[in-house]
Amino acid sequence: MKKYRLTFSLVIILFLCVGYTTLNELKYLDKHTSVVAVGDNLIHPVVYNDASQQDGTFDFSEMYKPVEQYIQSADIAYINQESPMGGDDKAFSGFKRFNTPSQLAQNVVASGFNLINGANNHALDQGVAGLEHQIDLWKRHRTMYTGTFKSSEDRNNIPIKKVKGIKVAMLSYTYGTNGLKRKAPYHINYFDEAVIKRDIAKARKLSDVIIVSAHWGKEGKSKPSSKQRYYAQLFADEGVDVVLGMHPHVIQPMEWVEGKHGQRTLVAYSLGNFLNGQETGDEKNILGGSVNFDINKSPNGVSIEDVRWKSLVIHNEIVDPGNSDSRYNFAVYPLHRYPTKLADKHSVQFKEDSDMSVAHLQQHTRSIIDEQFLTPTSY
Repeated sequence: MKKYRLTFSLVIILFLCVGYTTLNELKYLDKHTSVVAVGDNLIHPVVYNDASQQDGTFDFSEMYKPVEQYIQSADIAYINQESPMGGDDKAFSGFKRFNTPSQLAQNVVASGFNLINGANNHALDQGVAGLEHQIDLWKRHRTMYTGTFKSSEDRNNIPIKKVKGIKVAMLSYTYGTNGLKRKAPYHINYFDEAVIKRDIAKARKLSDVIIVSAHWGKEGKSKPSSKQRYYAQLFADEGVDVVLGMHPHVIQPMEWVEGKHGQRTLVAYSLGNFLNGQETGDEKNILGGSVNFDINKSPNGVSIEDVRWKSLVIHNEIVDPGNSDSRYNFAVYPLHRYPTKLADKHSVQFKEDSDMSVAHLQQHTRSIIDEQFLTPTSY
């Protein structure tokens, strides 16, 4: 009888051990986070004038409305806030020293964005005071913001966003700040190999996934520069999982870059423009992009999966084709839901040699983005 009891006890213990292991594995297998990222949110005067209200306030919400559902569907939604909100006590302004109404922050957050980058060439447009104002503004909205900092302690803390049990580190770097000098090394992150390697090594110990925002490249160029490719390889070699490229104001290719240890890094060289009122350029500048992907964590590790591209159109119309300041009705649309009747009204239609049409934007998407990232709703 004792022998049977002992055998029965061993079976129970074995069952509990197997059950515990299985439950733990299932717990890890259940970890899944979705990410969406868009490009440059660059608020020119013609855009904030379009958002102005009779009582002197601003409301940008309708401009984001067509993509709101798409943005809100992701667990993590990234945007590059290109034009700084340097303080409403100063005059609002556009190129070359932007100052955007602070109301924009509320509308950006309400649209679903919860990961904001500020490391770009316009970060110091309103000086250090403006830089600090923007940091405080995003903090009041309880939204994760990175790329510029108020102290060395803040700069040395790796920004980690934990969602559904997955820890995502966000690092940000810019090629420069239009000749404006930071007063302290911690104010903004420039491209510096030693600093980048140190940041990545630290982030790797603290997170499951590392995403880098890279403000780089040449404006108006659809092909990545040699410097972009150099740093893309460096990021891959150091173990970054995803690189989100900004600055060229046009879309550029997306690809997997193999690192020196055999791992793959997803690199979107440029997501192009998001909401903006850029006056120069052509139909390629009103074609923006976004990337959507899933982060999956399992007992075998963490992977970036189901990568999808989606082209966006920055729509606006014009009262007087001879006066670019008369543009209005700004909004961002997914290209696959952008109707021809709106395309026919776009202000770019009135530019000489314009080839503005839904079909042309679709063709341009296919010419830039590899088909492995395209789906029926990509364009």
